[in-house]
Amino acid sequence: MRLVAEIALVAVAAIGVCVCLALLPETRSTPRRRAAVPEPSRPEQLVRLESLVMMAGTSAIQVHAYLRPLLVEIASRRLAARGRALEQMPESIARQLLGDQLWEIVRPDRPFPEERHARGISSQDLREVLAVLERL
Repeated sequence: MRLVAEIALVAVAAIGVCVCLALLPETRSTPRRRAAVPEPSRPEQLVRLESLVMMAGTSAIQVHAYLRPLLVEIASRRLAARGRALEQMPESIARQLLGDQLWEIVRPDRPFPEERHARGISSQDLREVLAVLERL
């Protein structure tokens, strides 16, 4: 009977050791490789817009040639949704709706910058212009 008890004790101890080993964290000598998760591609239009905004601060010519057409299009569409046309609006009303900064950029008679390398638009001014467009 004593032999059966010793065998049972060894069996229980063996099971206990196996359970303890199973609960230990797995250690490996080589690091695990994670499956490469492809980075989601960014929409091409978003990449172009970001580039355009970054360039807008560099010079007045960048604002006039690249940023202005986009702002004119956005302002025109936003105003059209309210039943107004930017091209036909009197300057006083346009200034009131768009604010001085945005109006100076999108006004139809805006001249080409005389000083091509003059400073473009600051990030703060651009934020304010975008806030106006969002409110329209």
